[in-house]
This record gives sequence, structure tokens and C-alpha cells, in this order.
Amino acid sequence: MTGVFMLLQRVLLPVALALAGATLAQAEPIRISVLMHVTLPGEGEATLRSALESAHLRSPAFIVVNGLKEASEPCSDRLFRRRKAVLEAADTPVFLSMAGSDWISCRDLRGRPAESIWLGLLREQLYGDISWNGSKHLSLRRQSALPAFRSYAENTRWTTQQVMFATLHLPAPNNHYLAAAGRNSEFEDRLTANRDWIKRLAQHASLERPKAIVLFCDGRLWPAVRLQPGMRDGFREMRSAIQAFADTVRRPVLLVQGPAGTEPSGIEWRRKLAHVNLPQGVNDLEIDTDAVVPFALPGADNGSGPAQ
Repeated sequence: MTGVFMLLQRVLLPVALALAGATLAQAEPIRISVLMHVTLPGEGEATLRSALESAHLRSPAFIVVNGLKEASEPCSDRLFRRRKAVLEAADTPVFLSMAGSDWISCRDLRGRPAESIWLGLLREQLYGDISWNGSKHLSLRRQSALPAFRSYAENTRWTTQQVMFATLHLPAPNNHYLAAAGRNSEFEDRLTANRDWIKRLAQHASLERPKAIVLFCDGRLWPAVRLQPGMRDGFREMRSAIQAFADTVRRPVLLVQGPAGTEPSGIEWRRKLAHVNLPQGVNDLEIDTDAVVPFALPGADNGSGPAQ
């Protein structure tokens, strides 16, 4: 019996150690970089390239880029092709989060508002072929795979190390809600698409059972901005939808929002939902699903964690 025991020990111990090592590897925190509006007028490609290189040196699992151009920059095919070429050359997997500055200020040759036309061109040019970006390394799913929402290629999701990540097209300012009568068809159609996307994220969370979920958007849903009398809150519906989503999936959810100030706002918690406003520039984010506070920003107040 002693010989059999020693034989089993020699056979099983390495297996147990290998399994323990695999468990430890899976428990490693995920470190990512988020680039918030890093381009500067007149030198957009240079500043974008520099920010990507800076993020790459930090060895993130991937990079999320929010904002490819500043609102003051002119909209042109050439500009978007140049910015896309910079993303294609990145050494780290890159995912895009659509920003309002990418398209809301676009005008036609006569100077008339043409944001919806440029939004369509931007979707086609940047999202028509996504083989260059993070999908080479991680399986990327797009809302545009659904026939009813074929236009919304910018709403994407991917999963790694039992954490689900997703982008939501919620642009600043005010979710592109326009007070002018008859000009909100884009807002209303995108609201319908975003509601459906949140619903589908909840369905996939129920099937995949991720340990945490991170959402990226350009607009600032929290804290709610005090509006002047008569003004309409363009984020009202999505604020309710995202809070309900977090309450439904019953897992920690982090909403990464667009820039505000020069420092991270700190992570604030609302039951299972956390939100943070990241400043302009290169930001680091760590997700540790084994920690009491699963989301962390270096040097910021990360809050007390989700309500149990």
C-alpha cells in the first residue's frame, strides 16, 4: 500500500500543482488602459500615436480609445483614414468607444449641420472592417449583427478572464438630444438601439455568468447634471436602464464615463453599479474580481465596493 500511495503521490501532486497554478493565473487582475480624448487639433495623429505608445508600455490586456478627434477639427475622410491607420499600427489590442466629438459637430460643404451623414460614414469607415483591432485577439460581438440594428456597429462586447466588457454609444453632450422640433430622429433611434443592447447584455450575462461587467461610454450620466428649466435630460432613459441592468445581473458593474476635470472623479457606488469619470489622457484601470472592491484606479478613491 505504501508503494501505491507513493506512486499516486508522484502522479497526482504535479497535476494538483498545475491546477493550482492555473487557478492562480486566472485570478490575476486585468489591467487595461483607457484613452480619453487624447487628440489635439493640428497634431491629432501624433498625440494619438504617443498616447497608444505610452499605454503599451504599461502592458495592458487591451486599450479602449474614446474619441478619435476633437470637436474643433474638420470632418473628412482623410482625417478618419489617418486616425484609423494609427490604430491599426498599435502593438496592443485596441477597442473603440464612439465619442460625440467624432461626429456631432460635422458639417457639409455649405456649413450646414450634417452629423447624421458623417455618423454613417464614420460607422462604415471605422467599423466596416474591424479585423485590425482587438477582435484579432478577443472574440468581438457587435449589435450590427442583428438585422434590426444593422447600423449600430459601434455597440460592441467582448469577454476575457470572466469579465464582460461593452461599449455604449452615449455621446456628450446630453446624448445628442436636440431641443429643435423634428430633429431628434437620430437620438430616438439610437435610444431604441441602446435599450435593446442593454437588454441583450443582461441576457448574455445570465448565460455567461461573468464575475464583473465594465461599460464604456462618452457621455456623463452620473452625477446627473442640473439642467435649466425647460431643458430635457438626454441621458434620463439610459440612466434608468443601466441602473436596472446592474440590479438585474447582480454582479459588480462599472460605467466608465467621459472626461471631466484633470483627475479621476473617484469610483462611486450605487448598489451593484459603480461609475467613474476619467480625465482627458491615458488612464489605467484594474479589475480584480476576487477583491472586495473589484474596480481600481491608481491614486483615486475607489469607494467601498458593491452592496452585498
